[in-house]
Amino acid sequence: MAEENLSRRRFFNFVGWGSMLALFGGVGGAAAKFFYPGVLYEPRSTFNAGKPDEYVAPTGSETVVVDERWKKNQRVWLLRNKNGMYGLVGVCTHLGCTPNWFPSEHVFKCPCHGSVYNVEGEVIGGPAPEPLYRPKLSLSPDGSMIVTTGLLGIRRSNLQTTKKHKDVYWHEDEKQALVKPPFFLPLQS
Repeated sequence: MAEENLSRRRFFNFVGWGSMLALFGGVGGAAAKFFYPGVLYEPRSTFNAGKPDEYVAPTGSETVVVDERWKKNQRVWLLRNKNGMYGLVGVCTHLGCTPNWFPSEHVFKCPCHGSVYNVEGEVIGGPAPEPLYRPKLSLSPDGSMIVTTGLLGIRRSNLQTTKKHKDVYWHEDEKQALVKPPFFLPLQS
C-alpha cells in the first residue's frame, strides 16, 4: 500500500510541476514575443514595372486590359487602354482591404464590405467613400515604367480641392498644391 501511495504522490508531483512549467513557459513565450514583434511587410513606394510594351494592349471590343502581376507584392494594378496606361492602387478606400478584379463584370470588388469600383477606380457601389488611388506612372531614361505610390501616405482629409481647379488639391501639412490623380502615361502608337 505504501508503494501505491508513493507512486500516486510521484504522479501528482509530476503533474503539478509539469503544469507550473507549462504555465511559466507560456508566459515566458508571450513575453519573448512581445520583445521581438513581427515586422509588417510594406511595399516600396517606387518600383520599376518594366517596359510598357510588356503589357497587352486592348484588342477588338476591349476598352481596357487589367494586368494583375503587381497586385500581390505591390498592391497595384496596371491598366492599359488604347491611349496609354494608368494604375490603380489595390487598397479599398473604405477600410483598406484588397479588392479583386472580376474580368467578366469589368469591376473591382472588395471582399470585406462589398465596395465596387469600375475600371477607372470610381466607386459604383458599397460603402467606399472615395475612388481607388492612382499611382504616378513615368518613364525612366531607359524606357522602363516607374510606378510611384508615394503620395498615398497623405491623409485625404488634408486634401481640399481648390475652387478654380477641380484637379488640384491643396495639401495643408505640406503647404503646397498637388495634382489630383489620375496620373496617366500616354503611349505613342
